[in-house]
Amino acid sequence: METIKESQGMKSSGRGTSFETVKLLAQSVVRRLESQKMIAIIREQRSDLVDDLARHLASHILTQEDMEKNVLESIGEKNEMLDELRLSGGEAYRTLKQTWLSRYGENEVDGLYFQEPVKYTADRVISYLMKSPFVDEVFGEDLVLERTIVSTIAGFRRAKLH
Repeated sequence: METIKESQGMKSSGRGTSFETVKLLAQSVVRRLESQKMIAIIREQRSDLVDDLARHLASHILTQEDMEKNVLESIGEKNEMLDELRLSGGEAYRTLKQTWLSRYGENEVDGLYFQEPVKYTADRVISYLMKSPFVDEVFGEDLVLERTIVSTIAGFRRAKLH
C-alpha cells in the first residue's frame, strides 16, 4: 500500500488537510462574524469557541487525508478485481480517487470536502452559535448570517492565512 502512496507523490508533505484545517475554517468564520458585529463572544474563550465549533463541523467535513485513506483502503479491498482489470497501482489509485471525488468533490473548498451543501453547513453554524456557551449574543438575522458564513467558507484558502 505504501508504495502506491509513494508512487503518487503523496508522502506527508504538510500540504494535506486535517482537523487543523477545519479549525482554521472555524476561526475564519468566528473572526468574520465578530468583525462584522454579528456575534458577541467572550474574548477569553475565543480559542474554546473555535475548537468547539471545529469539532462540531468536523463530522460533516471530509479532508484530503480522509480521501486518500479511503481510496487506499478501497484499493486493498478491490485488489482481485483490479488485477483482473490489469490496472497498475497508479491507475487504480487515479480511478478510485476519481470515483471518490465524483461523490464528494461537488462541495469541495480548498481540500475540505463538505458532505452537504455549504448552505446547510452555514445553518449548522448558526444553530451552534445560538446554543454555544462561548457566544454572548447573536445579532445578525439568520439570512444575513447564512450569507456571511457561506461567503466566508467559499472564500476560505489556507494559503491566505499563513
